[in-house]
Order: sequence, then structure tokens, then C-alpha cells
Amino acid sequence: MKIKCDYCGNTYEDTLHQCPDCGAPNPSHKNEKGPKTIEELQQWYKNRNLPAPEVTRFFIGVDYKEPRAFGIYKDDNGDFIVYKNKGDGSRAVRYQGKDEEYAVNELYQRLKDEIVHQKANNKGGGVTRSGGGGGFGSGGRSGSGGGLFNGIRSLFYIVVVIIMISVFVSSLRENRHRGYYRYDNDIYYYISDDWYVYDDGWREVSSTAPGPATISESYDEYYVSDTWDSSMGTTDWDDSSYYDRYHSSSDDNDSDYDWGSDDSWDSGGTDWDSDW
Repeated sequence: MKIKCDYCGNTYEDTLHQCPDCGAPNPSHKNEKGPKTIEELQQWYKNRNLPAPEVTRFFIGVDYKEPRAFGIYKDDNGDFIVYKNKGDGSRAVRYQGKDEEYAVNELYQRLKDEIVHQKANNKGGGVTRSGGGGGFGSGGRSGSGGGLFNGIRSLFYIVVVIIMISVFVSSLRENRHRGYYRYDNDIYYYISDDWYVYDDGWREVSSTAPGPATISESYDEYYVSDTWDSSMGTTDWDDSSYYDRYHSSSDDNDSDYDWGSDDSWDSGGTDWDSDW
């Protein structure tokens, strides 16, 4: 799928780490606190108390050959393969390469999406219909009651999708310029409309200060990277005392993906014909 770069306007494949024209990071592949290795993803799966892979159809660290499966594994050449086996048994490869963190994040995000989908199904399917004319009433009322239920369930799904899209878009807008910048021999870090400068340690500065004010007029001109590198002459901003201000209540709240004993997983509702 093609996405548009927030910095230069170029379009490129969403599987790339960064824009091939200007080098800006792909915002959809942020993975700040999630699992970064296959082993960590396996542990995350276990910690969520998710059903067996044969139920969820997510096979982590396994080259599963049967139809209807998502998975990740490392092949004999050292490549990490992220795949989806479709309903007809054909395989769509989402990613193949040496970057384990990137590969893991692809399946991690897909797994989280599927958990949300399954939980929504559980909430929407709590009404039991009886047969033989009983239904929600008698005669014609049974049909109208079933139609009302289906309408409410469809509305619920629409609301859930709208909320998810709104949160995602809001996150992209809020953090589309997040990262390290260099101005007048100083290194700055920008996140959520806040600026920090490194001076024997990180300290917050006003957005109207000379550095941030100038950088904000042309982000690309002063942009360095979205990740820390020791050559910057600073310590990692993620290790600063400010980090928890933005990430202690992260969008990636793991408890939202915990699986309970009352939850049920039905992979039959998954779209197995698409590439991903």
C-alpha cells in the first residue's frame, strides 16, 4: 500500500522504513515499547493469555504451511519472513529481510488489530436468538427484532472503526515531526509540540526560543533522525526524566489486549483472501 510522506509529499510503499526521497521516518512503523525480537513477541503473546496458535492462527517463530495463518520466522539465510497464508493455501509475504525489529513489528501490529476485532465481535454477539418462531417476539416481530439487533451491531462496529481511525490520525498529526534536530551546533528533540535541548543533559525549552522557532519554519532543513545515535554527542532522549511524561500512558496499553476466560476467538470471520 502506498502512503504519503508528511515532510516532502512523496508517495512510497508502507513497508519501507523511511521516505526514499527525503529520508523522513515512516510514522506507521513506530515501535517504541513493543516487542523487538521473535522471542519477545512470543513472550508478549504468552503474557496476554491468548489462546493457542491453532485457535488464533498466529504462528510466531514457525514456518506454518497450512491455509489460514499469520506468522513470522527466520529462514536458513538469516532473513526474517512475515507471511499470511490465505484461505486457498497460497502465501502472501508481507516482509522478507534482515531487520528483525521491523519484521516483528509488522506481525505485532497485525496481531493487535486482530485482538481488537475479536473483542469487538464478543461484545457485539452477546444476544442469543432462538429458533422456531420464538426469536425476540412472535410472528413478524421476530424479524424486526433481528433487524434491529443487526443494525445496532453494525453501528457498534462503525463507531469502533471511527474511534480507531481518529486515534491513529491524531497520533500521526501529533508526532509527525518527532525526532532529533540540529541547530547552531545544538541538538534538540521535538515531541508532541514540546522542545528539549541537550546541554550536559536534556532540558525543556520554549517553542519560541531561537532554535525551535527557526526549526519549526523548516523541519526538513534541520532534521537529524528519529532515533538516537552516539555521534550526536548527547544521551538518548528516551533515557531522560521526561520520557514517562509522554509514554507512561502510551497508546500501546498492553492491558487492552489481555485475553479473558469469557472471551472467545473465531478466526472464521477473518478476511483470509486479502494479502494482509
